[in-house]
Amino acid sequence: MTNIKTKEINILPDRSLMPKIGQTGYSVSQAISELVDNSIDAREYEKALTVEIFFDPEKGSIEVSDDGVGMSEETAANSMKLAHSVKKNKLGEFGLGLKTAATSLGKKFQILSTQKGSDEEYILEYDEDKWLKSGDWTKHEMKIKGGVSKNRSNTTIRIYNLRFSIYPNLPGNIRKDLATRFAPFIENGEVKIKVNSKWCEPEALDLKTEYHSPDGMEKFNIKLESGNEVHGWRGLLKKGSNKGEYGFRVFRRGRLIMQYAKLGFHPHPEARQIVGEIHLDHVPVTHNKREFIEESPLYKEIVHEDGIFWQFMRGIVREAKTSERKTQIDQGVLDKMEIQKDNIMRAIKKIPQLKEYAFPDFKEKIRAKDGVGEGLTDLEIEKREQRDVVTIEEEPVPQDEQNRKPKKNQIRKVYYVTINGKKFKVDHSFVDLKTDDVLKDKDVDDQKGIHVFTNIAFPSFGSTKDNVFYAVWNIAEAIAEVMVERNKRSPEEVIKIRDLILKSSSEITLELDEVDREKKTAERLKREYEESMAKIKEIEEKHV
Repeated sequence: MTNIKTKEINILPDRSLMPKIGQTGYSVSQAISELVDNSIDAREYEKALTVEIFFDPEKGSIEVSDDGVGMSEETAANSMKLAHSVKKNKLGEFGLGLKTAATSLGKKFQILSTQKGSDEEYILEYDEDKWLKSGDWTKHEMKIKGGVSKNRSNTTIRIYNLRFSIYPNLPGNIRKDLATRFAPFIENGEVKIKVNSKWCEPEALDLKTEYHSPDGMEKFNIKLESGNEVHGWRGLLKKGSNKGEYGFRVFRRGRLIMQYAKLGFHPHPEARQIVGEIHLDHVPVTHNKREFIEESPLYKEIVHEDGIFWQFMRGIVREAKTSERKTQIDQGVLDKMEIQKDNIMRAIKKIPQLKEYAFPDFKEKIRAKDGVGEGLTDLEIEKREQRDVVTIEEEPVPQDEQNRKPKKNQIRKVYYVTINGKKFKVDHSFVDLKTDDVLKDKDVDDQKGIHVFTNIAFPSFGSTKDNVFYAVWNIAEAIAEVMVERNKRSPEEVIKIRDLILKSSSEITLELDEVDREKKTAERLKREYEESMAKIKEIEEKHV
């Protein structure tokens, strides 16, 4: 028969737990933020809170003080209890932040607090060495100082025997980090934070106001599948970050949890303009408040790619890709496009097979083979045809932005391609067609001509390094399509015509490139000759 006895045991934690809780990998800024959290939780109703932080390199100490409501005797006593907290829906909900932060920063700390209307100040101290030697969880000392002013309320935390050195730039770095972490409170005027006599001021982002006027911030409030709501804003930077410093600042109850979070989109160079702010007040965090609990269903519905938030982000992701791709289309690309467009026209002019698509009566000549053309081959008839598929006309340069009239010598040559008896001017633009399903589009008008649109939203456009060739391909294909459509020919002929144009234009481009290389070589030889002659002249004059 089994004999089971019941015995009560003491499970008070070992003294070493107190210093161990500070070994959580906090950075200095994260630990200071924990203390600021407590100050914010203790702010007075409808009054702006002031938090002052001072790093003293000479004493090797840190002081964090606030003008919040302060602590009563009971609250002060409980502030040293691990995991004790009566806070609900506040920043310091776990009852660990003050102890964890203070012990991570230094081996000694002191808490001083008083409430308005009371003439007592409560003082608690912790010394790691003394605690490990004789600390008692059930009998920790608290001092009560009488005779203090009843008109003030505040809490001050002083930390000594620091575990790190206070280097010259540390206060500035902490100031910048706190300005970001507590930006919602600071921007709303609820909290003011000072670090070594200078106020924390959130850095203004340089946003594209054309994305969303007037300030570039598109505010949102979205109801999720769970019924919870998330709010914030999104926007596009004028210049994307190459360092990964883009994405959302994610807050929980006003406290920064994640910086540069890629929520609603994947990290990608074409998304590096996306920035914003999102508040996930309902999503649970770990006890150190440095990350969300990733296994939580409430967190998963935010990061799930088929979720409501990802669907909401699709529009700005497309806008970011388009904006980033537009930066690739600089003036250099546009200048090259003008050259290549001219080369396409020269190429079409050199292709005799295209004359039957240009002139309605040309095919009849080939079919008849009588009169002047009797007995001639198709090729010979094509060679005897005097009309050109491509013609050149002169046009004045359009007025500039200041509406000044063009000068007499501001004339440019414009190519026209003839298709089925009508002349068409050919233009090209890089545009976002608001779809990633089509490579290009075109607008054909008997008066305005053929306008070809290269779709920069098409997936392969983002991966190509030769935007010019990409556009040349589209222009050649668009002209081929119009030739086939206007002559009511078989759609299969489009590929044949396009390839003829591309082949001929590439040959012309190679010829011009060779001429350009020879020209540069000649200029270099001329320059070297002139330099040599100058040296010879200098030597002759010296000897004379």
